[in-house]
Amino acid sequence: MLKLIIWDLDDTLWAGTLADGDAVQLHQHRAELVRAFNARGIVSSICSKNDRATAQAKLTELGLWDAFVFPHIAFTPKPEAIRAILADMQLRAPDVLFVDDNPLNLREVAHAIPDLQLLDITQPGADDHLAGLLATTPPGKSRVERYRMLERRKADRAALPALSNHDFLRSCGIHATAPYLMDNLDFAPRIADLVNRSNQLNYTGSRVEQAQLEADIIDVVAYDSWSIFAWDAYGRHGLVGFVMVDRAAGRFVHFTFSCRIMHMGVEAYALSKVREKWPDIDTGSWDFDRTDPDWIADSDFNDPAVRATILAEQAPQLMPDPAIRILFDCQSGGIAHFSRFRPAIEFDHHPRVFAMRMMDDGSWQDQSFPPFLVYGAAVDYLDNRWGERWPLVDIGLYQTCVVRTLIMLLEQDRRMLVVLPPEDAPADKYRAGLNLTPERCRRLNAIWRQAARENPERLWILDIADIAGADEMADVTHLHAGLLRKIAGQVDCWIDAVALGGGAREAA
Repeated sequence: MLKLIIWDLDDTLWAGTLADGDAVQLHQHRAELVRAFNARGIVSSICSKNDRATAQAKLTELGLWDAFVFPHIAFTPKPEAIRAILADMQLRAPDVLFVDDNPLNLREVAHAIPDLQLLDITQPGADDHLAGLLATTPPGKSRVERYRMLERRKADRAALPALSNHDFLRSCGIHATAPYLMDNLDFAPRIADLVNRSNQLNYTGSRVEQAQLEADIIDVVAYDSWSIFAWDAYGRHGLVGFVMVDRAAGRFVHFTFSCRIMHMGVEAYALSKVREKWPDIDTGSWDFDRTDPDWIADSDFNDPAVRATILAEQAPQLMPDPAIRILFDCQSGGIAHFSRFRPAIEFDHHPRVFAMRMMDDGSWQDQSFPPFLVYGAAVDYLDNRWGERWPLVDIGLYQTCVVRTLIMLLEQDRRMLVVLPPEDAPADKYRAGLNLTPERCRRLNAIWRQAARENPERLWILDIADIAGADEMADVTHLHAGLLRKIAGQVDCWIDAVALGGGAREAA
């Protein structure tokens, strides 16, 4: 996949020879191609036998100097110069195109770097070839500024030759964070792009369709997933890695990183996250530095400031003050993902969750509740959600918490849709070891039904049994993507109805 175009200057980007004193004339259509490729995520560099200061002045005059990264402008052999550009940018030769007008230069480069793509700009159809490459490049995001950060870091590293690489990294103020499971859904387009563009640091050699990636992220029973974001003293690097583990097989599906973070220790940071859950997972003979990256400060994605900054960068369509909150524990992100109200939704994800026990101990008062709430009741039917208070759940504690929830809805002028688990699903869909049984579902569901009948302006009920088949659930607390999509559709209908002041009592 093309990631970089290296341009010659004389008789390629412009007509004439700058070193001979020619009044060079810019090929405007090629300058526009440089800008257009940049906008789609394919950056441009320069390899030219010229005086650097003179060439830089001319490119600045033409308004193009800032369009290039890692330019190599010097009277040195071009193969040597191109090798230096590839090393500095940490790119593979097959992902790079070199454009030149001189057949001798092209032959020398082909001999020295046989995997590099080459284009003789003097050949008929050369400009059409470039235009075709642009036309077939999917819309992307400019990577110029991120390579600028790499340029600055390379320059600072070169100025400190006596410093070890690890000590230099410790001076860079590197931070990273690793969103987990469905927190990754908002980043799925960028993750798919990273996986499909990455070769050099794609340790599993994987490729993925975005729709399948989203389905796998949602399937938290089958897969663990982490995305990796990094920033340092040089700026914000954005999404730089993605990791997924097949839980049944205990093996990696994806272990992929951007080449921009090579030699920063990000692979080891990601592996440390995985090994918190999979301490013995096999990484084979993958070639990366396994040193504990003590120079990377681990930032919690659940920190509101960290999360808000990354969402503002990666998902700017999301509202800063959401109107809807999905309180469905680890399933919340899937419902939000499928809702057409996604920009107005915030969703729970451990540890930033609401649990019914909070109505018992008062900790609900530390929570923020927007006007519309969608609550999945099943997970709070589990004994382990109640700590030492679990023996009281069936003898009044749960009902007391429901009453306190209603008081909160009334006092704060909130509305809630409660999604109830089925009462007659196959036995293996329940979690009897934690007392989540059909009998408990019937008892506790009845409490919600009565509360909804008595509070028709505050509380609505959605029965999963009305819209789901048993094959759409791993168990009553873990729902497959198709059922989460159905629930999202019902949530959307409920929002429409309640926002307009109408709607039936049963959401389904």
